Amino acid sequence: MEIDLDVLLNSYKDRFRITHSSEDESIKELLNDSYKDIADKIGDFEPDKFSQGKDLVIERTRYVKNESLEFFYDNFQQMIFDASLSLMTGGDDDGN
Repeated sequence: MEIDLDVLLNSYKDRFRITHSSEDESIKELLNDSYKDIADKIGDFEPDKFSQGKDLVIERTRYVKNESLEFFYDNFQQMIFDASLSLMTGGDDDGN
């Protein structure tokens, strides 16, 4: 699935209050890698329509950027499980 990395980049920069653009391309690469990893674990999703997945992509990217990826999966295990269950059951972001 092709995703809009600019939307993810803007969400990432908004969340972490990044105003410069000097790292945009490297952050996009990390976001793309994170999307692929999360989608592999929970299933394909559209980040602009499934906020649980988008949050996981952004948080995984933050962990990679801070060289702490080894802690991501333990810290977000429940959220990963919940997101995969929500996608499997066809629920929306609220779990309905």
